Amino acid sequence: MRAIADAVNNFLRQYPPSLDIFEHLKAAGNLCLIGGVLREYKDKGDIRQLRDIDIIIDITCEKTWMEFLNKYHPARNSFGGYKVLCQEFILDVWILKETWAYREKVIPCDPEDYIRYLPETVFLNLDGIIYDLKNDVWYDQKYQEAVKKNEIDVVLEKNPQIMLNIIRTFVLKKRYGMSFSERLADIIEREKRRNGCFINNLMDVQEERYKKIVIAQRELEQMLNSMKA
Repeated sequence: MRAIADAVNNFLRQYPPSLDIFEHLKAAGNLCLIGGVLREYKDKGDIRQLRDIDIIIDITCEKTWMEFLNKYHPARNSFGGYKVLCQEFILDVWILKETWAYREKVIPCDPEDYIRYLPETVFLNLDGIIYDLKNDVWYDQKYQEAVKKNEIDVVLEKNPQIMLNIIRTFVLKKRYGMSFSERLADIIEREKRRNGCFINNLMDVQEERYKKIVIAQRELEQMLNSMKA
């Protein structure tokens, strides 16, 4: 399905030098797309409006990778990836072998299987959607199951950024109107009991992640109260 590659290229052309960076990254290693950009494509058949694209790179040429670092001087984001601002658009680049679940041996597998098992490393099933650009292969069974069941569920509960993933859960619920699985609702309730400032902390994490309020506090409270409905 090379149409996805064409859609990405067309979108990136709007935000120089993002397409040049993308081509440079392809020369440095094998690339996978993950998450939001792929949901946008599945939802609309095109890529029209995104604040960022997440790219996972399996580096095959260290020299070209170092040239990328030296030429574009990407900032390190708070989760260990690299961030390049292209006008108002962000390219987030993650090194495959440094994926948290692999590095911490939460999901033990051989390096040659890292791409295939990427959908197992995400917190939410809606993020379990991967496109291997080089081989033109989709790994999207978990995403497809989420859509079919109309339910947001947990894939890998163990996660170093639980509050970020919880606020993302509510943002995705607002977008897709899906219900929460019982397991996901239980995890959120557990974190709520552990955290006396749960709502305020979620609002702070939301502003830091999205640079704006996507879900107002009152709406978030209502969603929390009705999440098992």
